[in-house]
Amino acid sequence: MILIPILGLIYLALLLGGLTMSFVAQPITRRRRIRIATSVGSVPLWLALGLIAILWFTFGKEPPTLGQLQHDFALKRDDLETILRMSDEDSNFSRIALTFVDRTPDGPSDAGRYMENDPKAGLPGLRWSAYREIYKRNGIELGIQRNGSHDAFIMMDSVGLLNRGHATGYVHCAPSAAPDAYRFYPCMVGGEKSSRRFDPDKREEGYSFQKLDDRWYAYDEGPS
Repeated sequence: MILIPILGLIYLALLLGGLTMSFVAQPITRRRRIRIATSVGSVPLWLALGLIAILWFTFGKEPPTLGQLQHDFALKRDDLETILRMSDEDSNFSRIALTFVDRTPDGPSDAGRYMENDPKAGLPGLRWSAYREIYKRNGIELGIQRNGSHDAFIMMDSVGLLNRGHATGYVHCAPSAAPDAYRFYPCMVGGEKSSRRFDPDKREEGYSFQKLDDRWYAYDEGPS
């Protein structure tokens, strides 16, 4: 294991030496050759830094906690309720994000996910811009998700990939739903707060929530 950091230090020393020589070596033709070799040799470093950045933004940056969501709720509430009203009007969309929408219209041939600039998306550009403006103003990275019960999950951010990650945001529960309808956990469980740890053996999804006011909850969903 100790060999790896030693090799890393040697590699960085060679790069630093090549960078220095690329400015001071004589004649100019030699300087140019050293500069090219140093540039080529630095490619693994830039690739490693890029990979570290990707891993950081994927796994390292945690979304807001329930405490942070609760703290910010009063300041964000007007905008959250505006998003909710807009989504009520745009009822043919189960998801409206910054760069895509999920359509659930009456015509099944039109259902599916559509990216921005797709003429089949069905959400007018000005309307989409209105959502984006509110999202960006409030740090909402993932948009709004509706389910068949008409509950809403306004997702601030997430971390992790696929079923190993989790997302946090604000849930608004519809006033009523069918007994067997799918609902977000705060709307099913109720109460002031609750949580459940992820159990891979029982295939139980993890979640936690804190009631904020009326039908609003701060919510953390996943892993699943």
